[in-house]
Amino acid sequence: MKTVRQILILGLAGLAVSGCVSVKMGTPQPSLQTLEALRGSDLPAMRVGTFALAPGLPESLDKSAGIRAASLSSPEGGSFARYLGKTLETDLRMTGKLDPNSDLVVEGLLTASDVDSSVGTAKLGAKFSLKRAGKPVFEKTLSVDAKWESTFIGAVAIPDAMNNYYALYDKLTLSLLTDADFKAAAKPVKPAEATPAPTGTPAP
Repeated sequence: MKTVRQILILGLAGLAVSGCVSVKMGTPQPSLQTLEALRGSDLPAMRVGTFALAPGLPESLDKSAGIRAASLSSPEGGSFARYLGKTLETDLRMTGKLDPNSDLVVEGLLTASDVDSSVGTAKLGAKFSLKRAGKPVFEKTLSVDAKWESTFIGAVAIPDAMNNYYALYDKLTLSLLTDADFKAAAKPVKPAEATPAPTGTPAP
């Protein structure tokens, strides 16, 4: 469960006060809020394609987040972008909306990943795209952020920062799946109605 994973992160982060510690985020788990939103929607099944770092951005943005004496990384090949894709995939699978054979493919490019425990802020962003049978039908950059009251006490500030940053993955996934433009683009395409035969006498 997510709470168990957060407790684990909290415990590991507490060790960081005595030296540099590298902490890996836990395996993505379903978000209750996202699951409820998906179950109440008519979003069709889709598959998750490639999630990678946006071109032109430093590779370090995708690899780790420094939080005082600790660093946070992703278990998905050391990539925060892949972690975002796996988070989305997990929620879609749990609601029966993941189909490896679907002609709808959602992909993403990580555009922002930042956490600052000294001021209590974090941000996560991605440029999402949706293709139907290989043709783009949706493209939008979305971002989410968090703000909390920070403290100079490392044993408190580090886990607070990790938990707030980690929660942004669920928040960004929810933002995409509830986006009105995304849902409109994902709707099944209805067969074109037959054009009615012309009526009346043609002009001479």
